[in-house]
Amino acid sequence: MFNKCHFIGIGGIGMSGLARLVLKQNIPVSGSDIASNPVTDMLSQEGATIYIGHHAKYIQSDTTVIYTTDIKKDNPEYLAAKELQCRMMHRSELLQVLMSDSLSLAVAGTHGKTTTSSLLTWVLHSSGESPTYAIGGVIPQLSSNSGHGSGRYFVAEACESDGSFLNYSPYGAIITNIDCDHMDFYRNEAALMEAFRKFMEQVQSPQHLFWCGDNPLLRKLQPQGVCYGFSDLCELKGSNLQQTGWSLSLDIDFQGKKYCDVRISLTGQHNALNALAVFGLAISLGIEESAIRKALASFGGVLRRCEKKGECHGILFLDDYAHHPTELKATLHAIRQAIGERRLVAAYQPHRYTRTQDCMGLYGDVFQDADILFLTDIYAAREAPIPGITHQVVLEEVQQRMPHRCHYASRKELARQIAAVLRPHDVLVSLGAGDITQLCKEVMEQIQLKAPPKLKLGLIFGGMSVEHDISLISSENIQAAIHPDYYSIENFGITRQGHWHHGLNARKALAHTEQSEQHNKISAATLSCLLDCDILFPVIHGTYGEDGTLQGFLEMLAKAYVGCDHRSAAISMDKAITKRLVLEAGIAALPYISFNRHEWDTKQEHLLETIPNTLTYPLFVKPVHLGSSIGVHKVTSSSNLISAIQDAFRFDSRLIVENGIDHVREIEFSLLGNDQVTVFPPGEVYANGHLHDYDSKYGLNPNKSAAPFAAKAELSEEKIAEGMALAKAAYMTIGCTGMARVDTFLDPHGKFWFNEINPIPGFTKYSLYPIMCNANGLPLKELIDRLVILGLHRRRQLDRLELRKGV
Repeated sequence: MFNKCHFIGIGGIGMSGLARLVLKQNIPVSGSDIASNPVTDMLSQEGATIYIGHHAKYIQSDTTVIYTTDIKKDNPEYLAAKELQCRMMHRSELLQVLMSDSLSLAVAGTHGKTTTSSLLTWVLHSSGESPTYAIGGVIPQLSSNSGHGSGRYFVAEACESDGSFLNYSPYGAIITNIDCDHMDFYRNEAALMEAFRKFMEQVQSPQHLFWCGDNPLLRKLQPQGVCYGFSDLCELKGSNLQQTGWSLSLDIDFQGKKYCDVRISLTGQHNALNALAVFGLAISLGIEESAIRKALASFGGVLRRCEKKGECHGILFLDDYAHHPTELKATLHAIRQAIGERRLVAAYQPHRYTRTQDCMGLYGDVFQDADILFLTDIYAAREAPIPGITHQVVLEEVQQRMPHRCHYASRKELARQIAAVLRPHDVLVSLGAGDITQLCKEVMEQIQLKAPPKLKLGLIFGGMSVEHDISLISSENIQAAIHPDYYSIENFGITRQGHWHHGLNARKALAHTEQSEQHNKISAATLSCLLDCDILFPVIHGTYGEDGTLQGFLEMLAKAYVGCDHRSAAISMDKAITKRLVLEAGIAALPYISFNRHEWDTKQEHLLETIPNTLTYPLFVKPVHLGSSIGVHKVTSSSNLISAIQDAFRFDSRLIVENGIDHVREIEFSLLGNDQVTVFPPGEVYANGHLHDYDSKYGLNPNKSAAPFAAKAELSEEKIAEGMALAKAAYMTIGCTGMARVDTFLDPHGKFWFNEINPIPGFTKYSLYPIMCNANGLPLKELIDRLVILGLHRRRQLDRLELRKGV
């Protein structure tokens, strides 16, 4: 084939892969680049002769010289090769030669080529096909961007940036999309589309050509081959796409067969499309379904494609190659789906002056999934500056949509400035095709020298309700579980009379008498300390804490806090309003009658007649605004109805009387989340027909043990799913955020009935909310982290709305 090869720019990701393939054929390889890097070091170890810098003396007359479009025509090695009349080949021409004896499978498209070609390579490798491959990224599981296999397939990434993909006539291909990029070469969209049209016509086997039907420009071309995507017009169709953390699942319909629950170790709809194409092509090549499924689920990704660079001080570091607006938006959205409500700090380095110029006007809403964006200088990539095209014009465009969240930092100062704003639970992603790939390492070095500040968490406990003592127990359990490396704790105790204390002695101060307390409910010093906290964690059950009162106060202070907001907390603690809302939403709730003290005093006879005519015994009489079964009475006959109502009015000015059910099971659900709601499988309280009252919940009465419970209720999978759906529907109907416990009844006929929502459930050792979370893999320490993240997220969302009002 060749006597020997010399690669000008051998350290590049594409050139290095080809050099490695040539080396595997025992052909001497040399190459030069402007600087050494891990790629050149590895090639040297594999037998290549590496030169740093470019010089004519490196070229000999019997050498085949390989170059790329980026190599300038005045490059001394290029000129020397011309003068010596060496055989000269563009990298695409060499790739075509290397593929000539194989069934070549090319992956082309403006975005997603590297991930798709890597995924195709991994599927073929895992299924025993031993492919040869040359792609634009390193597959961690294969530790390389190229490899020489013994099988019949050759997977290649076909780059359209300079039109060189037209040098290929592959056996099969995947076309991921067409987007307006590389306009410095194509000049206009029509020329770009014409190039893709020609490439697709050169594919030898149309049944092995897969193109994305969800892409508008590809649809315009209407090429031969198999159309894939999520739209109904696609022959290879994906559906039921779900992302859970860092992985995807979807159903696939192809050639009259349905493949359910195909799992992929990637994120984002764009990667679901990539995997869909690979799945279809692999099936058409005769690869076994089970082998494809296993490979998709075990894929380890590609370096620089949402690559996890490390985690320290509770901060996750990611790096991604995305640099075009379409890629940036898709990548950030996928990360947002994976990390949920954690704060996302993005750092973007625009790539090349020409690309930046072509993309002006496309940056506006690209970064909306980031909470903070740092924009740095344009990475030139050997290009000369273009007058008027600077980071400033990009900054101004982005700031029109996110004026208070977008900041400029020079590349030199970028790591220092980002390190200064990072806090525990943050996620940092570096974005771009230039040297920003080093940013995560630089920032980690900064925070290893100086750890980021801890989050100042204010724990609020005590309060004026009858559940004061339970609040103290719950707060002690929470404080014992809080991660000491992430938080500094400030205690805020509220007495039974409503006076605030803060500091180390706050808990002891609650035992003082009213006479020893200050006149003001809250001192200036306590208020100042409260305002200084990053996040507040109210653990006050019942009135003036769980009912929206305290939350409303914190809203007025514009402070982040854990748990439901003031609106949903107030609704949840009004049993009558809650039942009315869930019934209107189509959620089953037991029949009830609600009335206040005045109505009881003036219409007692009417109510005593209406209740037995409307409801059936046993009945439950409940104060509307209290939790923990305070003042609740089970009434089995009319003889004790009046006394139960009169006793319940000692605790509240409004009551409900509702139907009870004999032999009912009490099934409870733990929920947490703001926009994305998690419902855990339920637990069960074994009340055995008895009232699950205050003492039986918490075991405070030495003469009465706490009711037994199960962290996981013994129910069928179908019944668990039904209950979880009801609990989620109730949570969302009331508008809950943060957390809540939804209590239900399960009657002997297997029907769920909504009972109530607890916006600040107990955190004692008998409390089912944290117990159920722990039983499902979320221990209390991690649960606290999740609740803090949710509280901070909700505050950021509110701040965005307030800022928009002033714009």
